[in-house]
Amino acid sequence: MALTGVQKTVLVCVASIALVVGAVVNKVTRPAPLDRNALQQAGVYLFDSPRALPEVSLRSAADQPWGLDDLNGQWDLLFFGYTFCPDICPTTLAELRQLMQKLPEETRGQLQVTLASVDPNRDTPEQLASYLNFFNAGFAGATGDSDQLATLAKALSVAYIEPDTSSENYLVDHSGQVVIVDPQGRYVGFIRPPLNTDQLAQWLPRIMAEE
Repeated sequence: MALTGVQKTVLVCVASIALVVGAVVNKVTRPAPLDRNALQQAGVYLFDSPRALPEVSLRSAADQPWGLDDLNGQWDLLFFGYTFCPDICPTTLAELRQLMQKLPEETRGQLQVTLASVDPNRDTPEQLASYLNFFNAGFAGATGDSDQLATLAKALSVAYIEPDTSSENYLVDHSGQVVIVDPQGRYVGFIRPPLNTDQLAQWLPRIMAEE
């Protein structure tokens, strides 16, 4: 049956309304782009493009081979420090423990916290494991050859000064940012200390969903 002029007009109007409603719903339901200024106020700095990382050969806190593959398959928060550190390391690890507790369960399941040692002379896998268990049994660790650690640190823009190990109670000067690595094992940004765990608990799920 042929449509009358009125019926055609009604169909066109209905289709137009459907398109408008669909566009409005899509705009309302689509997450707003990440606000880089707001992120920086929370201490989070994301790069415009991810940066590839070099392959390294280290040992995990479980005394197993550890390399770039261990940064693949999940998001990683990577912190360079050492177990004899008197200040920023225990503070940052305690903040990371608080952050993990505040994150939704789904986000926690996609996120790994790793301490990479800048003091491999004293930080054996066993020492790392014992230290990390104090903060969170799920935290990972990496240690091993100093040149390999330096290669990884340089790629992640982490600075530290190799110490004079002849002194019994030597300290290691190092930067304190927490590095963000995506599931493809790429360096995508960093978090400046001290960590604002409340704001990070709001931003990290969005970063992980959108990056």
